Amino acid sequence: MTAMMSDGEFVPLVMVVDDLDINRKLLETYLVRGGYRAVLAESGTIALELVKQDRPQLILLDVCMSGMDGYAVCQALKKDSETKDIPVIFITAENTAEAEKQAFAAGGADFISRPMHREVTLARVKTHLDAYAERRSLEGMFRDVLEFAPDAFVLTDVQGKIVQINACAERMFGYARHELQQFSLERLLPQSLLDGYSTAEGCRKDGSVFPAEVSFAPLQTNRGILNMAVIRDVSLRKRAESDLKESRQQLRELAAKREATREVERKHIAREVHDELGQILTALRIDLSLLKIQLGNDNPSMERKLQEMKDLVDQGIHAVRNVAVSLRPAALDMGLVPAIEWLCDHHARQSTGRIAFEPDEENIAIDEVRAVIIFRIVQESLTNIARYAKAARVLVRIEHLAGELCVKVSDDGQGFDVERIGRNKTFGLLGMRERAIALGGVLDVESIVGSGTRITVRIPMDNAQHQGTS
Repeated sequence: MTAMMSDGEFVPLVMVVDDLDINRKLLETYLVRGGYRAVLAESGTIALELVKQDRPQLILLDVCMSGMDGYAVCQALKKDSETKDIPVIFITAENTAEAEKQAFAAGGADFISRPMHREVTLARVKTHLDAYAERRSLEGMFRDVLEFAPDAFVLTDVQGKIVQINACAERMFGYARHELQQFSLERLLPQSLLDGYSTAEGCRKDGSVFPAEVSFAPLQTNRGILNMAVIRDVSLRKRAESDLKESRQQLRELAAKREATREVERKHIAREVHDELGQILTALRIDLSLLKIQLGNDNPSMERKLQEMKDLVDQGIHAVRNVAVSLRPAALDMGLVPAIEWLCDHHARQSTGRIAFEPDEENIAIDEVRAVIIFRIVQESLTNIARYAKAARVLVRIEHLAGELCVKVSDDGQGFDVERIGRNKTFGLLGMRERAIALGGVLDVESIVGSGTRITVRIPMDNAQHQGTS
């Protein structure tokens, strides 16, 4: 029996199940006058046959029927996955709490007692039809959401055989639905995956593969428990991550190249300043000393003037040495350990705190690139300690471990909040970290407010020749 009127408007179909013809006719009259269509069944057995044929949206079911009673009919309906969701309203002349309890226990949605009132009956019919329509609408919306979702949804049974897929799964893997429904999930995801969330390699029909993120969850359905796999193709994201990683590496290599070029320029300028300008000032000082000997003895004012000029030249020589040292300490040419030892002594003379240097080896042969970068990191660390830490004691340690050089700079100063400094993106720490990364190393910063700071640098020595004596 159709549930559509001639103008196309949907009309709910209600099944009436009663073994008395007069009761069936009465309820049919109520329903037709209420704007509904009705299908009649004179027994429970006939009702179970008609319900799959006519697909009613509601069933009015008499309790006391000969043969199969209403409770048995309702229980049979609820056991069938195709009819379990159809609401059932029991009708009976027995208006007792026990009867209602039994009706609801059998799976009934409501309970109407005889004698029936048309308005009350139609009101209850409308209420349950509206609820059923809303539920079916939500289920339809949910099915549409799954069908047109941007991720692939694959339902499998407990044996792993594919039961259903959505449109995205068809596009993602290149199979039609009927093709996949004879395969297991392993055809699409050959890798062994654990329950929960994981990554896998998806396999398309043409044999090509792609990176995928997969999440699994059990799903209760009218076919029993199914396993739902949600699959997302992350090829674009992986490609973007790879491009970003490559771009960052290129920027780091560029920064390392620039830093190396700057060090070469510093070294060249430091030597030019020290050798050329230093020699000129030294020669000028010698000439002033000779003039003072030749002319100063007979002319006290001339002697004073020559001494003033000699003092100015001495200041110039001292300034030249400072500039050369700041550009490129000569101690770097003697090796990493002597350079850092000189650096610690230099900072100790300029601060009130004590700086201790403890290398585990006296001679560490390391290439110039690594030596300069480690030196600059220690230099920046000691400069920051002098500016901000208010430390009484500083310890610099160099340890040669398996395949790497470990440098630690620790102090007992006031410390700082590492997370806050990280959010502020201070370029001092960022530059130190990038220097370490450029050599394939890492830099860790540990600090507690009021308890000091420790900076640890680990640089791989795979490509650096190492020799040392304890």
